[in-house]
Amino acid sequence: MDAIRLLLTVTAALIFFSDKTLHAQETFPMRQLTSDAAQEGFPSWSPDGETIVYSLGDRESPSRTGLWKIPAAGGEPWQLTDFIGEHPDWSLDGQYIVFDADSGNSIKLVSAHGGHPVRVVPGSIPVFRGGNPNWSPDGSRIAFREGSNLWVLDIRTGEATIAFTREGTYPIPGCWSPDGEHVLVTVRDIESYESGIYSVPSSGVGEAREVTFEGDLIYRYLDLSPDGTLLALVGCVERACDLWVGSAAGGKLIQLTSHPALDGTPRWSPDGTRIAFTSTRDDNFNVWIMEPDVDAVRTALKVP
Repeated sequence: MDAIRLLLTVTAALIFFSDKTLHAQETFPMRQLTSDAAQEGFPSWSPDGETIVYSLGDRESPSRTGLWKIPAAGGEPWQLTDFIGEHPDWSLDGQYIVFDADSGNSIKLVSAHGGHPVRVVPGSIPVFRGGNPNWSPDGSRIAFREGSNLWVLDIRTGEATIAFTREGTYPIPGCWSPDGEHVLVTVRDIESYESGIYSVPSSGVGEAREVTFEGDLIYRYLDLSPDGTLLALVGCVERACDLWVGSAAGGKLIQLTSHPALDGTPRWSPDGTRIAFTSTRDDNFNVWIMEPDVDAVRTALKVP
């Protein structure tokens, strides 16, 4: 019986390959990083991979609402700001964090050490319900959404240009290409919620290219691996949302999570070995960290 039980346990833990997917079935190691009773999510890594900034919302104790930081290895979190902040994104020089402020109606910048935030997107661009701001790799520009427009803001000059627009959609920026030439965007139809993934020239010059994958998923959050070859994303079937990964060029997808809970907002660690994400698998929104077998994923996707 012990031998049979051991065989079944090992068999259940195996990752298996098929023509379409490598099925993780919760096999990849993962751990819960935050566990506050308040809602926590939208993780972003510090450039050295040592710390994660995330959003906390506490209706019972509003003074606790804000951006928090926690060691990526685990430990005690500490509060960075005491005002509403969502979708934080850490600049690659480690100095600043950009985020959706004022319940998603403005985009602000704050020092990574805390302090008074500064509004970076002018009021003449009416951000509403979140702009999902994203730093460019060199830290000079921020991509964000306003209405059906994808904007790119030059931090040095304050000049903002529309890089992509499509009426009746929300073009939600997910990440930049490592060379800063393109922004990867989820373009979601406002009425049907159908979505596509596009690689948009950050200069606004040239055509956006659709990145297509097998299957019939509704796409949400996106994030490229640091080397730009693997795209982690949230794929939903109705209300069931899990993490998937595919080649940045499109094609086959591999399912990273398969759980009744809601999984979202994947963010690669700077060394490309871990993915921080938001999940309700502990019956609340918390931050988790997964360690996918990246070599196995690359082999299954035929990505060098």
